[in-house]
Amino acid sequence: MTSHPVNQIFSFNGLSIEFHGSVYEPAEDTFQLLEAIKITPKETVLEIGTGCGIIALDLARQGCSVVCTDINPYAIELTHRNIERNRHLLKGHIDVRLGDLFSPVQKDERFSVMVFNPPYLPTKKKDRIGGDGWFDVATDGGLTGLSVTKRFIQELPRYLSSDGRAYFVFSSLSDRDILNQYLKKINAQAEVVLSRCFHDELIDIYRITL
Repeated sequence: MTSHPVNQIFSFNGLSIEFHGSVYEPAEDTFQLLEAIKITPKETVLEIGTGCGIIALDLARQGCSVVCTDINPYAIELTHRNIERNRHLLKGHIDVRLGDLFSPVQKDERFSVMVFNPPYLPTKKKDRIGGDGWFDVATDGGLTGLSVTKRFIQELPRYLSSDGRAYFVFSSLSDRDILNQYLKKINAQAEVVLSRCFHDELIDIYRITL
């Protein structure tokens, strides 16, 4: 694969993170999610939509065994480079897999922690950026903003350990009542563990258990 030019290098918690023009860059929601996640070393983690790999790397730095997936092949390539760049800092292992949501996960795999920063912007066709399409993949949540989140919630029970928890990002630009309906269908216990306002939007980090 021919890579796009590298944008820049960013430092976080001692990690050196390379960015890429076709991969979603860490933003306020990324760091809010990182702040909200509570883990202990050696836990098994599944991160959906890893992007540049910053969350997977930070959890592996703390000693977790992480499987991370992304539908964007540039994100997979970039995450591999960031692993090599920071391998000396990682106490845990990272397994990087290409695919949509849970498709790269084996049927018998279970995780104590799941993490997802989904595309959550309510998006009409006219709102899409276009280009190579990867920016839209990272941000386009469909008309409700919850189309990808819905799929995540529906499939989550197959892969989350009975005593596990999942963290994901929700935006107030979407309908919370619709989200609650999705959570109710899987009998999830949901709690907002961290909320922040950004401009005209409230970003919540949900933690759910089953």
